[in-house]
Amino acid sequence: MTNVSDSYTIWLETAYRLFAEKGPIDFSVKEVAKECGLPRTNFYYYFDNKEDLLDKTLELHIKSTIDVFNVEISNRLHTYIPNLYEVVYDLKLGIQFTKTLFKHRDILKYNNAYIKGNALSADIIIPKFKDYFHINLPDDQVKPLWFILVDAWYSRLSFDNYTVEYLCETCYDIMNALGPLIELANKQGASKSIVDTTV
Repeated sequence: MTNVSDSYTIWLETAYRLFAEKGPIDFSVKEVAKECGLPRTNFYYYFDNKEDLLDKTLELHIKSTIDVFNVEISNRLHTYIPNLYEVVYDLKLGIQFTKTLFKHRDILKYNNAYIKGNALSADIIIPKFKDYFHINLPDDQVKPLWFILVDAWYSRLSFDNYTVEYLCETCYDIMNALGPLIELANKQGASKSIVDTTV
C-alpha cells in the first residue's frame, strides 16, 4: 500500500515529468492522476489546485534537480567540453524541464525559475567555460556572455538527436558565432563587459 509521503512524491515526480514533456498549456491534473494511478480525490490532500501543483514542480526543480546538477558538475566538470554535456546528457529530464521553462518565458514565474536555475550553476561552470574558450576576463564580466550562450543553446536544443556529440556541437556552433566578440573583448581587457563590446 502506498503511504502518504510516497503518494505526494508520486504526484510531484509525475507532474514534473509531464510538465517537462508537455508544458503548462497541455498540463492537466486528470492526466497526472492517470499517470500516477492515484484517485483525483487524493490530489486535494496535497495540493490546492493545478497551479499549486505547478508551483511545487518549480520548487522541486530549483531545490532538487538543480542541486543534483550542481553536485554532478562539481564532481565531473574537469573540462568544459565534453564534461558539461556528458552531465547534461545524463540528466535529460531536468534539461527537458528547463527547455520547457525557456519556451514559456513569457509567463513570469517560468521566466524567473529559468533564470534562477541557470544562475545557481553559473559560478561553478564559468571558470571552466573561460578556460576552455580562452576568455581572459573576470567572471562577473563573462556572466552576461554565459547567459547569452545558455539562451541560444536552449533555443536550438532538440531532443530528436540527444547525444553528447550533438549537445557539444550546438555549443561550438554558437561559440563560433560569438568568437570575434570574445577576441575583441580579450584585446580590450577588463575595462568593459563582453556584451558591451561593439564589433
